[in-house]
Amino acid sequence: MADHGANAEAESRLELDHPLTFTTLTGDPIHARLKRLALATGDHLATCTIGFEVEWSTYVLILAGDWFGMFSATREGTTAGLLNEGQSVELQASLRQSLLKAVLHNQADVEDILKTLLQEQTDGVLPLRMSECWLIEEVKQLVELPDELTGGVLKQGYRTLWADQGVIKSEEADPSVAALNEIVESYLTRLEWSYERIDDTILRLTFRGDHGQWVVLVRTDEAKQLCIVYSIYPQLVTEPYQTAMAVFLNQENYDLAVGNFEMDMSDGELRYRTGIDVEHGRLTSELFGQLFTTNIAIMDEYFERIAEEMN
Repeated sequence: MADHGANAEAESRLELDHPLTFTTLTGDPIHARLKRLALATGDHLATCTIGFEVEWSTYVLILAGDWFGMFSATREGTTAGLLNEGQSVELQASLRQSLLKAVLHNQADVEDILKTLLQEQTDGVLPLRMSECWLIEEVKQLVELPDELTGGVLKQGYRTLWADQGVIKSEEADPSVAALNEIVESYLTRLEWSYERIDDTILRLTFRGDHGQWVVLVRTDEAKQLCIVYSIYPQLVTEPYQTAMAVFLNQENYDLAVGNFEMDMSDGELRYRTGIDVEHGRLTSELFGQLFTTNIAIMDEYFERIAEEMN
């Protein structure tokens, strides 16, 4: 283990090579080899990252299921298509901030987190081995070099939107005192997403995903320190379909790790909601990015399934 940093920040890192099996929300296993575990703590933010390697077929499975937060929206504009089929893939993922706080409450160092990751599973699913506890930030592959260049190592790959949020966070001068609206607007502006402000508490934009287009609303409450994102389905659910839709949404909400679907039975408006209460903490670009990107990715994933329930 190596320790780095000074007064305000410290990092602990473990290099290893150990088999590790994650479990998806549908109960399917994802087999990997854990290569690295790092924990960094500072005055304003802590991060926990893992590096693991998977076979190409497992990587394809991750993309197909959108596991580890690998929604298509997080990979737009990347060089994902340049990877070599059939070759193993190296992944770096970070633990969701909401979960990291709970982990650090009981486990203060990297060795304890490793023990939790590798402990034998006796009954139920171990929380840190759930795929959706982690967000993939980097994807890499080794590149075979010509004989005359032996002795070096070259890797190719791409970074997801989850990694970009770390850049945004580090560029903020003082996230602890930034107003909610400032953080939201800064995030959207840096990612070049157009928006309009309806009033002091509501911001509106239009998002086009792989399966449809809809309006996204971001509501902030500075007094209560609340930030909520809504994806509004573009078609109202008419009365004949509302009961069946309510049953469908209730079943899906049961398995969703973050956020929930809502439907207004009076007019049939359907929306997906994610929110965070930062009254005893502070909103950062990283936290808002997770809130926002998860929201639009889930709506895009369910867009066609919702349409099918109305036909």
